[in-house]
Formats: sequence, structure tokens, C-alpha cells
Amino acid sequence: MVGASLFREHTQIVLSKEEVGDNRDFLEHNFMITIAEENDAVRLIGSPCEIPKVRTWLISQGFKVV
Repeated sequence: MVGASLFREHTQIVLSKEEVGDNRDFLEHNFMITIAEENDAVRLIGSPCEIPKVRTWLISQGFKVV
């Protein structure tokens, strides 16, 4: 059976609020994702099709995405 953590890896990216900074509006307008704030973190939540696009863009902008 597949664990829930595998699905989370393909449907969300967690970054600090500082990292997202001014890019939040761009992310919300250019990708079909939900942005949820939790303490000092921001969770970018989307479909397994959309999150890879977000990850690629973040990496192209110099973000360190695990």
C-alpha cells in the first residue's frame, strides 16, 4: 500500500514565508495552486500535474526545492 507521504510529495511544496516573499502573487496568478500559511511556512498545494510546473519555475528562480 502506498503511504500518504508519497502523495504529499507530488501535491505540495513547503517553503518559508521569507522564501516566497514577493513571489506569492505571481504563483497564485500563474499556477492553479492553493497557498496555505502555517506559522513561518507556506504550503503550495496543487495537483500532481501542476506541482512539477511550480517546482520547475521555483528552481529556475533560484529556490532550493527538495
